[in-house]
Amino acid sequence: MKTAERSYHHGNLKDALITAAAELIEEHGTLDFSITDAARRAGVSNAAPYRHFKDKEDLLLNVRRLAFMGLHERLSATVEAPGMHAGSIDTVVALGLAYLQYTREKRAFFSVMWEDRGRMDEVRADAMIKTDGFRILVNAVEDFCRSKGHLDDLGRPRGQYCEPVSVATQLWALAHGIATLEANQMLDLFDRSATAENLLSESTRALLVGLQLDRPPKRPASTDLDHSNQQVELPL
Repeated sequence: MKTAERSYHHGNLKDALITAAAELIEEHGTLDFSITDAARRAGVSNAAPYRHFKDKEDLLLNVRRLAFMGLHERLSATVEAPGMHAGSIDTVVALGLAYLQYTREKRAFFSVMWEDRGRMDEVRADAMIKTDGFRILVNAVEDFCRSKGHLDDLGRPRGQYCEPVSVATQLWALAHGIATLEANQMLDLFDRSATAENLLSESTRALLVGLQLDRPPKRPASTDLDHSNQQVELPL
């Protein structure tokens, strides 16, 4: 019995249909299936999906959420893996590599997760609520900045550049860009020696070094008064 059918026989039609759609995408590597195909996969009538979904795009929106749940689980497992230490630059790099590996394994879901399918406002609103995966990266950046003295005990920046959400956004854009280029077989277009892992690792470290986050922040200039030009009255 297929996973989708097992879900349905346990009484959860909505989850069975989401699972069925995900299985179809993963097996065929395409979104070219109908909502009827998903119903058939789940072992239900053609009319059954419309009890929970307006159309195929509504079903795909739920598949998208499932894919992001998988990404969150992958990133969580990465930071909890043996040898990972909070505040380490290696942990930040490992999260980028985990994202890269997940996009390779779930390449068929890439367009569902990121491309505009005509409902981007809804997708953006949904993403603003479900930020668990991105929050893991933000937390790793916060730990790294704090370990270098760029954040105080309350998480407030001490340096000019350590805004964790901003830095995490740059790192996410870097990883996503590399994953996209690799998925489209364009990563080594100009440099045949380029590999996604090396490029991601080196670029992540270069970004953090370039923002001077790999070292303690510079002390602010002294605010002591300059007495060099003050006149001193001599006693009579």
